[in-house]
Amino acid sequence: MTSNVDALFARNGFAADRVFTPQGDYGRYQCTTPCTPTTFDSRPLVARLLAAYDPATGAVAGPLPSCPNCGGEVEINVRIGPEFVDAPYLPAGRRLQDWLGTAPAGTRLLIIEFGAGFNTPGVIRWPGEHLTRRIPHARLVRVNPTHPETPADLAGRTLSARVGADDLLDALTVPHPAPDPTVAP
Repeated sequence: MTSNVDALFARNGFAADRVFTPQGDYGRYQCTTPCTPTTFDSRPLVARLLAAYDPATGAVAGPLPSCPNCGGEVEINVRIGPEFVDAPYLPAGRRLQDWLGTAPAGTRLLIIEFGAGFNTPGVIRWPGEHLTRRIPHARLVRVNPTHPETPADLAGRTLSARVGADDLLDALTVPHPAPDPTVAP
């Protein structure tokens, strides 16, 4: 589960259907009305706009993009208001809930949360806390340079790291020395 809308997980080898992205995807667009629960691949639209872009004036020649269904205005498919079309993301959310619901008693779960603050705490932050409360052997690691605090009722089951994710991951990376060419493998 990620609040990132950049498809970075899928681009780096994670199966796209196994990544729950409740905030949407920059790679999709939707009708602003919305007239349909369908979202559309933005790559052809972006390619057309880039081809019509005049770098000297900053203008785009030709008609503005429109909804393929109703012809109305379109916007990027990210959660910015009540018109957000979340239908494409719900199946992955249901698969995650099903997986969590079928965990046998005694299952140990480690929730690692990177940078989830209070902009949209109901997307990552609070669900992680809820899972930690619900699953007896769950632990929560909250990595956040400004808001690493965890609820008092989860004391002993959480770890707060007041650091940026990049700094923590760099610190955890163990450099591997170059092989010694004088030693046989």
